Amino acid sequence: MPKVNVNGININYEEAGSGPPLLLISGLGQSRFAWATVAPVLAEHHRVITFDNRGTGQSDVPEGPYTMQQLGDDAAALIDELGIGPVPAVGWSMGGVILQSMLIHNPGKVSKAVLLATFPNYTSIQQHWLDSLLILREAGASDDVLATATLPWGFTPHTLLNHDRLQALLDMMKLDPEPTSNEGYAAQAHGIRRFDWRPDLHKVDTPTLVIVGAEDVLTPPSQAFDMADRIPGAKLIIQARGGHGLPIEFPQPTITDILEFFGEDAEEAPAVPQTESAVTG
Repeated sequence: MPKVNVNGININYEEAGSGPPLLLISGLGQSRFAWATVAPVLAEHHRVITFDNRGTGQSDVPEGPYTMQQLGDDAAALIDELGIGPVPAVGWSMGGVILQSMLIHNPGKVSKAVLLATFPNYTSIQQHWLDSLLILREAGASDDVLATATLPWGFTPHTLLNHDRLQALLDMMKLDPEPTSNEGYAAQAHGIRRFDWRPDLHKVDTPTLVIVGAEDVLTPPSQAFDMADRIPGAKLIIQARGGHGLPIEFPQPTITDILEFFGEDAEEAPAVPQTESAVTG
């Protein structure tokens, strides 16, 4: 697995497909595997680059805490090392926070930005959600317990009412070959609960699309409205179905929206394979 040394640490990345490059940025505690549902489809159109943020996967886990700007600087340095900038990028959940940091603090690295099921700052409810997961981790909760605790926040009744599908999803989540350590998770969590990009979003001059599911209870549409309102010229899409796990639960419309924003013919995209991944934060 290739790695590059940026900002004093090794960042692990993976490439698939051919064509113009596309960077996918994962969320809290998630490695590149978070994109397993949609990356193969996007790779039919792009040279898709996924990577492990510091603290996850096969990237280094330096002593924390980390900041969101620090993770954004890592991603910007990866773009430089690979010589792919400016590059279109999609950031999901905390990945969208990292992408916002890049748009603000690393201008010129990203050509088009998709902010997917993400937020401009942490609300009190999101703080409580994060507290609960940190407490479970510190108490030594099993992978089953941790995964089950995230499901109602990530999925809609379309999935939650089907216990057979939920069990299959849990089984898949337990197969993660590179689970994030408590240390890496806590180091990222420290930064995600303290940032606030709202005062700076007016500085963004990169074409930006904000996508959210109408049923997202973790990063609700109100936060998507806020980001789109603050970013000059931003486009907002609220999908009629879908929660925080939008790329997992309803991947096809998500891919269509992304490709159309990139100016591509979404009708040529192949059907999404029925794979599962972990819900991100």
